Amino acid sequence: MPHHTLALSRVFTTLASHAADALLPRACAGCAQPLARGACRAGWCAPCADALVSPAGRCGQCAIESLTPLCESCRTTPPPFTCTVVLGAYAPPLDRIVRALKFNRQPALGAALAAALAPIVQRELAQLPAGHPRHRVVAVPLSDERLAERGYNQSLLIARPLARALGLPIDPTALRRQRAGPPQSRLSPGARATNVAQAFVATRPHHEPVLLVDDVMTTGATLAAASYALIRAGAPSVTCVIVARTAPPDVSRCPGPP
Repeated sequence: MPHHTLALSRVFTTLASHAADALLPRACAGCAQPLARGACRAGWCAPCADALVSPAGRCGQCAIESLTPLCESCRTTPPPFTCTVVLGAYAPPLDRIVRALKFNRQPALGAALAAALAPIVQRELAQLPAGHPRHRVVAVPLSDERLAERGYNQSLLIARPLARALGLPIDPTALRRQRAGPPQSRLSPGARATNVAQAFVATRPHHEPVLLVDDVMTTGATLAAASYALIRAGAPSVTCVIVARTAPPDVSRCPGPP
């Protein structure tokens, strides 16, 4: 490579690094401790990185903390999704990182969370039998009103780099949210299923298994409603991929068909 080309390449690399660094927070998104420039490309410090993944046993289907492979709710009223892959508990520091992504306008955290999720999802996919159809990645959509208010869909910011890391196709318009309601976080557990019932519609037929990506699962109502829409459109199975799962006291039974 000519010297001037190599030098120019280094300049672009440096500028890109500085630009990426500028997009990331100057303080750890998990504990608010200051971050030195370039010290942590993820946006959180090393201690918070070590605390992201919860060691608790979880239900294989809905990812609630459980001492058994399936929780009682999933045994008695199975949700429509096959299983749920989760990074960790919705507790410090992960809850703060999610809130920074959603509400503090730190979209660069989406790619960082995807990088943390990717090896966990890859291990789950590696357990599938040989010849299993390739998954397609779909993000839970926001309503038009919420998207305009926030400026981006945090689930899609996670889903895009996750799909790239896994080498899977992504369909950013596979689902449409056909009606808006109040934010799920403001509702009681019992009201959440009603709020999202029939809220999603598939925009085309689906013939591939789906990795359905969202940021947080609480009651599972949103992911169940989105899963039903995909299954009605022909998806043979839906695997939920979430960043954080709320603690058991905040979680009610996963809803049945809307």
